Amino acid sequence: MPLNESSSRSRKVITVALAGQPNTGKSTLFNSLTGSNQHVGNWPGKTVEKMEGRFARNGSTCRIVDLPGTYSLSAGSKEEIIARDFIIKEAPDLVVVVVDASQLTRSLYLVAEMLPLGVPLVVALNMMDVARVRGLTIDVDRLASHLGLRVVPMTASKNIGIGDLAEAIDTEACARPSYHRIHFDPENAFTSLLGQIENCIRGYVPTAHQTAWVAQKLLEGDGGIIDLMQQRMHEEQWQSLRAMLPADHQGALAVANARYDWIKKILASCLVRNNSDGTPIRRNMFDTVATHPLAGAILGIAVTLTGFILSAMTAFGSVAVVHPLAVTGIQSIQHMAGDGLPVLTDFICQGLIPGLRMVWGVSVFIFAIMLFIGLIEDIGYLPRMAYVADLFMSRIGLPGKSIMPLFMGLGCNIAAVMGCRVVETTRQRFKTIVISSHVPCPGVMLTIAFIIGVFFGPIAPLIVIAAVAALLLQTVITSKLLDHSVLKGIGDGMLMELPPYHMPNWRTIWNYVWRHLKAFLQKAGSLIMAIVVVVWALSYFPGGNMVDSYLASAVRCFEPVGMLMGMDWKLLTCLFVAFFSKEAALIAMAVLYGLQTADGSLPHMMMGQLFPQAGNAAVGRVLAESVSRPSALAFIFAILFSVPCYATVGAIYYETKSLKWTLGSVIYYTTLSLVWGIAAYQAGLLIFTPR
Repeated sequence: MPLNESSSRSRKVITVALAGQPNTGKSTLFNSLTGSNQHVGNWPGKTVEKMEGRFARNGSTCRIVDLPGTYSLSAGSKEEIIARDFIIKEAPDLVVVVVDASQLTRSLYLVAEMLPLGVPLVVALNMMDVARVRGLTIDVDRLASHLGLRVVPMTASKNIGIGDLAEAIDTEACARPSYHRIHFDPENAFTSLLGQIENCIRGYVPTAHQTAWVAQKLLEGDGGIIDLMQQRMHEEQWQSLRAMLPADHQGALAVANARYDWIKKILASCLVRNNSDGTPIRRNMFDTVATHPLAGAILGIAVTLTGFILSAMTAFGSVAVVHPLAVTGIQSIQHMAGDGLPVLTDFICQGLIPGLRMVWGVSVFIFAIMLFIGLIEDIGYLPRMAYVADLFMSRIGLPGKSIMPLFMGLGCNIAAVMGCRVVETTRQRFKTIVISSHVPCPGVMLTIAFIIGVFFGPIAPLIVIAAVAALLLQTVITSKLLDHSVLKGIGDGMLMELPPYHMPNWRTIWNYVWRHLKAFLQKAGSLIMAIVVVVWALSYFPGGNMVDSYLASAVRCFEPVGMLMGMDWKLLTCLFVAFFSKEAALIAMAVLYGLQTADGSLPHMMMGQLFPQAGNAAVGRVLAESVSRPSALAFIFAILFSVPCYATVGAIYYETKSLKWTLGSVIYYTTLSLVWGIAAYQAGLLIFTPR
């Protein structure tokens, strides 16, 4: 239950920033404090999610702002910049830093970085139960004394210590903070240099910043602080400062080592291990397997495959339940309407109801996928999967966690895009979204297999090998293009220290799932329905069938472009129809080549069946007589790199929260489809002799 000790009108609003590294239980604590009083949005001008919540105590309203999880306050990612800008520029009344009690050396690093900022701090010492299981005893009072801060021991997953933290927030907010600075070891070669930097910048540092903190950031080579000071300093003074700064990463390493040395000195008197010899506690057998290069990879694939299969079965089962109801509803509406209002009746029966049925299926699938992701992330297994995959994924410029969405893309691109949420930084998440969007889903593989079987027979394996090689090559090219264009910047590394396992906190998982499902329906669901309506209108008007529809007429206008790939308007229409569903290309082939009735819109025909009534053999026979092998080869590569289906586009829009990124992805894959289609057609002309 959220804390709500006063129902009276609040006398004041206290702004509290909730900070912490990933996997410290920050989300669980946020949910425990705020309950259902939460609001989800975006940070101004950013595509990073912003979570806010409130709770009342002693007549005051506490506004909790959940900062993005970050390992530090450097300018390496949007999340880090957002966190530090909010703390420095917005000046919250209090910052609560969530610390993992079972991994204090790592978790206290963020506290060490915040101390010189001179802001009011409270340390939420979370996961005390995990620390005890791992044989750790923490002297909380001594730790608080060394830090000079209020330290609240707690286990947020069991609601232990929540009241104590609320009381600490109430008493410590707006208190005059003590200024702390972390001193370098006198023998450190950079100690004197740090003093010189402080002397050089004194008088130029903005009021909201502390001189010692800015000096450390300059020594680290922090790009944001370097730009800030360059703008504020005179040219001569700036050049003098610039000459002091190390050209390599030695400064950043020296600052990090100084912070860790300070943390170790504090923990030496506050932390006791039950295994007195100081040897690390042995990992359990499961963790040994989960982090093994080969066994861990097999386990990760098995877990991901299981999660996807269960999610797909849930979605298919829900559609199987809803489908008879949709058919009954359509029949009832048609019976009641009779011959009156035919267009309105067809819109409801052939556009609206099929569209709602599809949105229902997608929503259930998203619910199941987010439940799976939330579970493996909450229990602590996801970082193990990332650890094992990072060796391979880093070669194509992606973090280890990207392996899960890429693998899930083989089952469904919607799942792939939604799965990108596990990637921490915005930069890597957006890159993974773009790349995972062209992982071939079963619809693409089914269509390609059908075309290959019809046209290429004995040499089919060679075509498959060529397609796979092209896909891998394009993945590397796309990654490099993004790195050198819209996603310029230093690559985001991955910390290899793994969090402890936890029992799943179902309340946290449910809040995670419901928040994203609700937002998906509000944002992507409306876009999906809009696309369905547009597709219905284009494939229905003016005559109520797809062959004579505006869609077919519009595609005829693009036939000169299609001829560059050896495609007439019929084959090009099939490629366009694949945007609605990759399997729909087969239905379009049966309709456009006269083997299936053309009555009704494309959504209506998709709701009726996934395969042509005429049968694959008949469609294949007609295609073999109407389409050349170079054109068929071009179609294979064009659909392989074509725009993802409309539901995936909706998922991209929800995940990026950017119309520019969504349209950019659509344009990029339209271009890829055209380029690869033309290249394949020209190669086909050289390889295959005309019939």
